[in-house]
Amino acid sequence: MDNKVKVVTPDNQQLEIEVLDIFNVVGYEGKDYILYSLGEQVDDDHEQAYISILEQDQDNYNLVEIKDAKEWEAVQNAIAEDIKLGQEANNE
Repeated sequence: MDNKVKVVTPDNQQLEIEVLDIFNVVGYEGKDYILYSLGEQVDDDHEQAYISILEQDQDNYNLVEIKDAKEWEAVQNAIAEDIKLGQEANNE
């Protein structure tokens, strides 16, 4: 996948990231969440992945840290459900 975008981090650092997925979470409508990689290899087959809230202003895409524990749990559950649905689809 080569879906790269430039973003600004919470500490105003500009990064080019690879977008793995952009998704929404039930109960947190109006927010977009982004699953992304910085290209850091964990092992031969996997890269480190990160999740943030994705906001857009006039000039930039901004990564915003998920600070609320309940929101983070809802995001993790959404990703787990997405993985489960993907695995079920692959088994059919």
